[in-house]
Amino acid sequence: MNRKLLIFFGLLALFTQACKLDPPIYGPPPKEDWSASFQPLGTGTFWKYVTNKEGGEPDSSVLTVTGEQPIIKDSTYHTIFSISRKNAGNGYVYVNDNIIKIRLFYADYNDNLEIEYYDNRAPVGGTWIAKITDSGLLEGFPARLIGTVKEVDATKVVNDITFPRVTHTQMLLQQNKGNGYQTFATYDYYIQMGVGVIQTNFVKTDGTDLGTVTIYSYDIKSNDIIVK
Repeated sequence: MNRKLLIFFGLLALFTQACKLDPPIYGPPPKEDWSASFQPLGTGTFWKYVTNKEGGEPDSSVLTVTGEQPIIKDSTYHTIFSISRKNAGNGYVYVNDNIIKIRLFYADYNDNLEIEYYDNRAPVGGTWIAKITDSGLLEGFPARLIGTVKEVDATKVVNDITFPRVTHTQMLLQQNKGNGYQTFATYDYYIQMGVGVIQTNFVKTDGTDLGTVTIYSYDIKSNDIIVK
């Protein structure tokens, strides 16, 4: 599996690999209370991240919830507009009572990729299996993610901000090219209740560091109240 694709999965949380330069479209004011959610989606909510990836210069990105809720594969997603120094475009988040996953179009393969990075049905040490694409194939071979809950209610400091209710999940990116499923990369997500993703780390199976994404600022919109 090529390095560009492995890094793409690591940056999928930022939607910064998109290239469609559409401006955000804001919907009605939010009425939800997102304080107990691991993925707040109040309209106008934004997060700012810094990205350090292997072989590249540091970059920053801003993600903003637009209020649009498109129907994709019979499920309601939320649109998030992302802009960085090199890219801009829309990505999509699906949230229900149990799972959170992110979806983005990958032009190199003319396919949509998804990462299901949270499942609250799994206890610490518990696992789940999710498809990466709608077909279950990647580069023409069966592929999947195996997710594991590593920690809950942890405290983590990211860019001098202390987050006290963090869930740490880990995804293994696997592909079967005829000899059984093999792991090509590992992706760690740190998710703060009431905020969302605060950090992701991604490494190849051989230990090569592919990159890190960390949050440095955010505004969570809910009932016209900003939770910082």
